[in-house]
Amino acid sequence: MSSTILMAVSAFNGRNHPKMERGDTFQGRGHDGRDITIEDCKSQGESVVRYFLKLMPPEDDVNILMLCTRKTLEKDDNNGGDGAEKVHSAVSYLRERIEEAPEREKRRICYHVIKLYKNELPEKHRLQEPDPIEPAVPLSPASKEEEICFPEDEIGAISRAAEFIRNQKKQHKRSFRLYIDTHGGLRDVVMSLNAVISLLSVGEAIKPKMISGINMASHRIEDQSAAFNIFNFFSGMNDFLHFGNANVLSEYFNEKNAFSYLTGAEPQVRQIAQRIVKYMNKISLGAQMSDPKSFLEGLKELGEEFELGKGANKSDKLKGTSLGIFEQKIIDEYGNLLIKPNILDLVVWCVKHGLMQQALTFMESMLPYYYWDKKLLYFEKEELENYGEDEYIAFNRYLKKLHIEFQNEERELAFYAYHIVGKTGETKVVWIKLKNGTLRYYYPNASGGRSLIVKSKWIKEDAYGNFRMEDFRNKVVPLLQRHRVLKITRNVFNHGNAEYRVSLSQLQKFIIEYIDELKRAGK
Repeated sequence: MSSTILMAVSAFNGRNHPKMERGDTFQGRGHDGRDITIEDCKSQGESVVRYFLKLMPPEDDVNILMLCTRKTLEKDDNNGGDGAEKVHSAVSYLRERIEEAPEREKRRICYHVIKLYKNELPEKHRLQEPDPIEPAVPLSPASKEEEICFPEDEIGAISRAAEFIRNQKKQHKRSFRLYIDTHGGLRDVVMSLNAVISLLSVGEAIKPKMISGINMASHRIEDQSAAFNIFNFFSGMNDFLHFGNANVLSEYFNEKNAFSYLTGAEPQVRQIAQRIVKYMNKISLGAQMSDPKSFLEGLKELGEEFELGKGANKSDKLKGTSLGIFEQKIIDEYGNLLIKPNILDLVVWCVKHGLMQQALTFMESMLPYYYWDKKLLYFEKEELENYGEDEYIAFNRYLKKLHIEFQNEERELAFYAYHIVGKTGETKVVWIKLKNGTLRYYYPNASGGRSLIVKSKWIKEDAYGNFRMEDFRNKVVPLLQRHRVLKITRNVFNHGNAEYRVSLSQLQKFIIEYIDELKRAGK
């Protein structure tokens, strides 16, 4: 059984020091809901630590990780004297107070210094430090000239603290508990604590058992979990806005999460938040599983929850909530998709957010139906069904009519797609010009040689009963050619073909140009 307390140590101040006759008293809520009193706190950092010791299982070994500036480790002649010829650093005094505290009982406690700075002193300098630093032994103070040799290193401190916690979690698994003391340290040090918590909780599912700090006005030890957990919310919202991923948000708003924003919220707000996260999860599932139906349904439901399209009659039920902060940002990010979800805008959104695999998959699975709905290319449905085909099958078999002129049989189609998308100029790629009869007729796979007439709003019949194919050839065939190229490109992505993989920017441009042209043709 192991518990780890992560804290930032504060330097001595005029309120807390060894010469105090009687320390401060604080109260905090116990497991049973009743107050626990922590008396005679002379070190600024001891109250919350002692509170944690009081609440944690008595059999636990305890590691205290102390984020320390150089000043907190140095002997303080002005404030650190105890009147008995002993001069402390803030760290050594904190350690002494915890060792003497009644809440310690018989626990084994190990103290670990995590430096918030680098030591860039020259070799053999008088201030050279032991490694690791012994918390019980104050360091010699640095002069003003020497202070520049101790630059801040918060990133390094975050890394070391996170690594220690990871190892403890790995070693003790379910018997490991993490406690966070938010009270001590400078403001930027507290931000370091935030970073450690966010890194471990979001990335590695290491959740603090308690996060507590001090309210000096009331002398109460208060739960700070919700305040610190808001960083998970921001991280989750960032994931959703940029990648359509709602996993972190879903966890944040989970009713079982004791640190959730929903804890203690009004019933109406809870219901709204839960619905919104439900719709976000649909969107997230659509993005992760390349499921356009789920993606579009989630967008539609989210837009309806935001009451988009209601103008001045739109309610403001999210005002004052964490979701309300980002409501307009979500609307701006997803735009028309929240009002009129459609496959073309969804593809463009995926492309602009770097979700190329999803964009390619959505085009492959959904655009055949778009061609059908917009009357760009379609057949009589009943006739197709007679041959056991549907819109999707017929569309993709029709695409196979499109061939590259002078195509080398030894060359993969991916070779030609690569040069078309990349516009390399190295290989001239020209599409074979198909005869009107080839474009006009489609042969189902099981037709026995019987043909179906290809239909399109761009195929016109003149006064003499002749079909005019010019518009279809000029407006639809180039779109079909682009679509076939993208089908081939999708296969390149799916099968990890590195030889003919185009650059991200080239593919983005090619897809957006295709979608723009498809929109114009479908109007």
